[in-house]
Amino acid sequence: CTDTLLVFLPRSGGDPDTFNILNAMKAHHVFGRPMIGDKVAVVLNNDNAKVADMVIDMEQLKGEWCYMVKPKLRQRVGMSQEHQQEMMQHNDSMLQKLMQPREYGMEIKSDYTARPIGITYGATPDENNPVEYPQTKSYREWRIFNGRLILNETHRDTTGVTTITNSDTAQFVLMRRDTLVLRLSNGEQQGYYRKSKDNK
Repeated sequence: CTDTLLVFLPRSGGDPDTFNILNAMKAHHVFGRPMIGDKVAVVLNNDNAKVADMVIDMEQLKGEWCYMVKPKLRQRVGMSQEHQQEMMQHNDSMLQKLMQPREYGMEIKSDYTARPIGITYGATPDENNPVEYPQTKSYREWRIFNGRLILNETHRDTTGVTTITNSDTAQFVLMRRDTLVLRLSNGEQQGYYRKSKDNK
């Protein structure tokens, strides 16, 4: 791959398949930096099959992508949120201890499976805790389709049959070595950082 061309060499020999990616580069529609041997997803131009409108490096997409979330004060029955905040402000050290950020995210694996990050299994919500963390999706599968990332939540029954319970479609906004930005189905953008082995 160069800044203008993406070349595939057939395993059986013969002439290579070459796609022009200059316009995709200018439009920032090349996500990742394709290297020799990488698996990539390519969206071809409708009018010219030798032009790629989008390129996604699927090798660089794999890995653990995370973001930090902060808890919010839990709304107590019969007490206004302003009153709760006033109570918490009387003890700043307690508030700082309770408002610890938590790491959420997902691991994208090579076999098109995914693993959620930040979910505590078997834990039940503590109604006495003055803070609560937002719920997160438990993605178990992923695919690339028409240049978009399809993320699926699944359920496996007692017989081992897996069914998709929820599916989200995300549009790529930015993907670099350590940064991923997706535009989710609801229009919101979510930024991620790559979690390396050194900071686990």
